[in-house]
Amino acid sequence: MAHEVKDHLRRALSLMFKPLVRLLIAQGVTHAEFSETAKEVYVEVALRNFEDDGKVNKSRIAILTGLTRKEVKNVIDRTLTSSENQKTHSRPARVLTGWYSDPKFQGPYGIPLELPYESNDDEIPSFTQLVKEYSGDMAPRQMLNQLLESGAVVEDDGRFKAVSRIFLHSKLSPEMIQRLGSVGYRVFSSAAMNIDRDQETVGYFDRMVFADEGCSDEVIALFNEYIKHRGQEFLEELDVWFSTRKELSERSRDRKETGVYMVHYVEDSDDLGTLQDLLQKRGVN
Repeated sequence: MAHEVKDHLRRALSLMFKPLVRLLIAQGVTHAEFSETAKEVYVEVALRNFEDDGKVNKSRIAILTGLTRKEVKNVIDRTLTSSENQKTHSRPARVLTGWYSDPKFQGPYGIPLELPYESNDDEIPSFTQLVKEYSGDMAPRQMLNQLLESGAVVEDDGRFKAVSRIFLHSKLSPEMIQRLGSVGYRVFSSAAMNIDRDQETVGYFDRMVFADEGCSDEVIALFNEYIKHRGQEFLEELDVWFSTRKELSERSRDRKETGVYMVHYVEDSDDLGTLQDLLQKRGVN
């Protein structure tokens, strides 16, 4: 049974890795670099989820992960000397959230105010003030350029108006890549929890709908426009739900982030095959 589960897990990993590896190869990330990252994740998960005595037992981690003790030591030493910033959140998204939810930057009926770039009067809200409160030390002009470029903000007679709650990156930026990681983590975490939970634990919502017989490119384009419109409406409805819940204003030490991720997918049936299928198709025996 254990071998059967492992076989199914490896097959699932193969499917999940295909789009990721396609992106890695396109961006020049080699298998060696991917392997080093995988080692770091194995060590972190083993330490975080399977070692609860408060200590770092390299031999135990090696047994759990299949790495050598030397590899575990190298990962730990490299991590301790690394100055890489591991966690950042989208600053433009935080600014938009503040614009739509902070009463200081809202007009009647909760509609975001049209803001001047800056104001000499502290009582008059400005875009510069908004950025200082929700984006830390990022330059207001740089933030404004990002929001204008993405289409989330427009300029009207010297004032700036938020027209979308959602910040969409216009190109492959560091923040966009970080978003890929956070999205993948949340999707896989929920899926893994639903699979591995005990019977007493309530699972997370996980549903999908698709066209049984497939679609032409024309229908896919129509569906894409439809789901963008309806999906955006639903996400904005959820955003309002969160912003109006009184319970969220109550302080608690046991707080966890929660939300919903929606995605429209299009898959090529050939991409779902195995390496063996591909080799046979290309006449390699």
